[in-house]
Amino acid sequence: IILTLSRTVKGDYTAKARIYARDEIGFAGETLNIMSEGLKEKEFIRRTFGRYVGESVRDEILNGQIPMDGELKQATILFADLRNFTPLVEKTPPSDMVKMLNAYLDEMTNVIRRHNGLVLQFIGDEIEAVFGAPVSMTDHERFAVAAALDMRATLETLNASLLSKGYTALRHGIGIHTGQVLAANIGTRERTAYSLIGDTVNTASRIQGMNKVFKTDILVSGAVYEKTKSEYRFTLMPKVALKGKTRAVDIYSLEARNKKG
Repeated sequence: IILTLSRTVKGDYTAKARIYARDEIGFAGETLNIMSEGLKEKEFIRRTFGRYVGESVRDEILNGQIPMDGELKQATILFADLRNFTPLVEKTPPSDMVKMLNAYLDEMTNVIRRHNGLVLQFIGDEIEAVFGAPVSMTDHERFAVAAALDMRATLETLNASLLSKGYTALRHGIGIHTGQVLAANIGTRERTAYSLIGDTVNTASRIQGMNKVFKTDILVSGAVYEKTKSEYRFTLMPKVALKGKTRAVDIYSLEARNKKG
C-alpha cells in the first residue's frame, strides 16, 4: 500500500494496491484504489478538455471559478469563414477535402489559443471564437486583432504547403466585434455547450460576411478600431447597413501592425 501511495502521489494513477485481507489495511488499500481511479479520470478530463479550451480556461472551469448558468461579459467575438468553399467541395475528392479542412481548422485553432482565445464551435468551415470569456481579460480586443493578423500569416504558410502537395489554396474572411454578450452553458439535459448570445455575436458574424462585398480578408467594427488604432493600421470602408441594423455602422479593414518608430 505504501509503495502504491508513493506512486500515486507522483502522478502514477495506474498503480494498484494488492488486497490480502478484509481488515483495516485491506480497507485502506481498497480506498486508495478507488481514489486512484477518480484521480485518473480527473486527469483524463483535464488533458482532454485542455486540448480544446486552453489550460487557463480549463483550470478555471474545473475549479468551479466560472459560473456556467449565465452571466453578462464584455468580450470580443471573431468569426472566420472559408471563401468559395461549396465550389471547392464539389471539385475536390472527399478525402482530400477533409484533409484540407482539418489542416485549416487545426492551424487556426492553434493561432486563436496562442492569443488567449477560445474556439466556441465549428460551423462547417466557419470558426466562432471569443476573447475575454469565460475567463475575463483586459485588452481582449487587441488579442483578437493580433490573432487575426496571425491567422492571415498562418494561412499563407498553410497554402504554400497545400500547393506543394497538389491541393488548392484556401481563402478566408474574418470579422471582429466587441461588446456585451450573454455567456452561459446552453442546451438540453443530454447535451450542453458553453455559448455566447446577443447582438455582439450577430454583428461580428455579419461583419465577417462583408468581406465578400469589400473583397477584403479581415474586417473589424468601429468599437474594435477605437481600442486598437494606436497599434494597428486600418482602412475605413464605405458605411453599410448590416442586416438587422437600422443605422449604418463603421467598418475598418485591418492592414497591418504599426511599425515601431
